[in-house]
Amino acid sequence: MNGLQFTDEAARQLEKLYLTRDVIAQRSETIRHLSLSADERVLDIGCGPGFLCESMGEIVGRKVAVVGIDISADLIARCNGRKTSAHLSYEVGDATKIDQPNASFDVVVCTQVAEYVADVDRVLTEVFRVLKPNCRTVFVATDWDALVWFSDDPKRMSAVMKSWEAHCAHPRLPRSMAFRLVNAGFRLDGAAVFPILNLQYTEALAQLIRNFVGNRKDVSSDDLIAWHAELERLGKSGRYFFSSNRYIFKVSKGPA
Repeated sequence: MNGLQFTDEAARQLEKLYLTRDVIAQRSETIRHLSLSADERVLDIGCGPGFLCESMGEIVGRKVAVVGIDISADLIARCNGRKTSAHLSYEVGDATKIDQPNASFDVVVCTQVAEYVADVDRVLTEVFRVLKPNCRTVFVATDWDALVWFSDDPKRMSAVMKSWEAHCAHPRLPRSMAFRLVNAGFRLDGAAVFPILNLQYTEALAQLIRNFVGNRKDVSSDDLIAWHAELERLGKSGRYFFSSNRYIFKVSKGPA
């Protein structure tokens, strides 16, 4: 199995993950870097359950559209099922073939999506195409080597994380992201790190990883059960530790 398969069950798990304190804080930080203004037209590539679109829509107002696209029909169905405003628009879409006109958006955001696409450079050229001149985009990506998850059995933790690495096409994308963006024609305006440190166990990410790794079958079911049980035990004992970095790249498109 290569890559996450966004069935309805996986979509439900992802929605729970996006409602955790860490991801809510990351969403706020992403919006801060976007520097949105009223009446700007915004595209969210890989919108997931649509929470970022909803937050951006509250800022730009109801006169313009916030468009979210995602490869998963199940995630888009969940977005549309919760949608309460006509200025939010969701559709199934491919990040390498965006079904939008040239120079049609003031702002484009792509949060932890590019690393899941094999032809990541095609994603960048598509964003460049749909972005208006003198307008901006923000990419957020994770380097999975920067994740620190405490375990009394580091060998088992390493095996689970190695298997989980296969859930995305570019697990270390941030290291080449600046070069790729400039090579696609963008002007690099800034980069930042958003750190996540969690000392309290949350189930959502652990369950997503357990399901994915279990389907790959390169970690024994006994080890995977023990890995999951240990996280719960560490959480109850006050020894839980999880840390990860999100890398934020803010770029803009020069004049035509």
